[in-house]
Amino acid sequence: MPIKVILADDHQLVLDGLKRHLADTADIEVVATASDGAELLAALEVYSPDVVVTDLLMAGMDGFTALGHIRQRGLPVRVVVLTALADGESLQRAIEFEVDGIVLKTEPPRQTVEAIRQVAAGQVVYPRAIHNWLLRRASRQQANRPTHPAESLSDREKEVISLLAQGKTNQEIAAELQLSQNTIKYHLQNIYHKFQVTNRTEAARLYLERSKLA
Repeated sequence: MPIKVILADDHQLVLDGLKRHLADTADIEVVATASDGAELLAALEVYSPDVVVTDLLMAGMDGFTALGHIRQRGLPVRVVVLTALADGESLQRAIEFEVDGIVLKTEPPRQTVEAIRQVAAGQVVYPRAIHNWLLRRASRQQANRPTHPAESLSDREKEVISLLAQGKTNQEIAAELQLSQNTIKYHLQNIYHKFQVTNRTEAARLYLERSKLA
């Protein structure tokens, strides 16, 4: 079964170009296109795609608003953001909407094709530029961090690390906090950066050490 995809962008040239490119792939089928968020939401109800590829800035209802509706409705669709925006605020907003992938429009079309395949398989796909931005943000936070990194965690990150330290899996943490597993992965990535560790075992150890001192 091919991966069913809906494309959303208010530039017809972008839609046509990407649709033509995807037509050459046997495992991906474009079932509909949309020129704004409202059309995207309507198409979602009709076609029930596996993956949505959407721009963020569109005339009419923009991509951010459409993402909000998708998450509020709990629609079982994976989302790839295809955007020209590379500023921190826009990336942060996209990540907070639990997008499964982000592809910059400056990347070649094959990056979008691979992102579609990867998110359809359950992976989270962010380009190097975004990973670098996350690292820079974490470095700035660490430069002014308190005595113990646990004190720099957000309230949500504290909830996640507390459950992690109890030995819970990502799936169990997601269920308890009523969040997606992708969101849990994002929070864990931030926690690892703040704790300057590379895995959940080290993060849990540091958190438990801090709890004993408190």
